[in-house]
Amino acid sequence: MKHTVDIYNHSRRTANVTTRVQEMMTSCTFRVSLSERACDYGQWKLYGIPCSHALAVCRQYVVDPTGYVSECYSIIKYTLTYTSGVFAPLADVQEWCESNFQLRHNPDRRIRQRGRNVTSRIHNEMDWAQTRARQQYQAQDGAGPPAQGSASRH
Repeated sequence: MKHTVDIYNHSRRTANVTTRVQEMMTSCTFRVSLSERACDYGQWKLYGIPCSHALAVCRQYVVDPTGYVSECYSIIKYTLTYTSGVFAPLADVQEWCESNFQLRHNPDRRIRQRGRNVTSRIHNEMDWAQTRARQQYQAQDGAGPPAQGSASRH
C-alpha cells in the first residue's frame, strides 16, 4: 500500500490521502482532519491511535503524530486507573479464597466440531498444478504417487 497526500489545507488542518493498493490495482481517497482527529477510514476514531492515512499526513508535513494519540493511552491515565482504588492487584495464589462451586464440562457446548478442520487458505496455481499432476498419475497407474524419499525395491 502506498499513501499519497494530495491536498492539504493548512488553516483547517485537513488533507486528502490517496491509498493505492498494488495487488488489486485500485485506489481509495480518504479525508484526514488533524484538528478533529478523524479520518474517513474510521480506525482513528475507533482506537484513538492515528491510522496510516493520518501518519502519512504527519510525515508529509513534519508533524509529531504522538500528539494525536488518545489521552487514554498516556502513562498518567494508566497509573490513575490502578491507583484509583477501583482495581486492586491480585494477591498470591496461596492467599486466594476457596470457592464454593465446582466447574463442570458441558460437551453439548462444544464450539469446534469433530473431524478435520476446513482450511480457509486460498489455493493458487501451484496447488492446481499439483492436483492435476496427481490425478494424471492416478489415471495412468491406478495408484497414488510414490512416497517421497522412498526408493523402489526390485
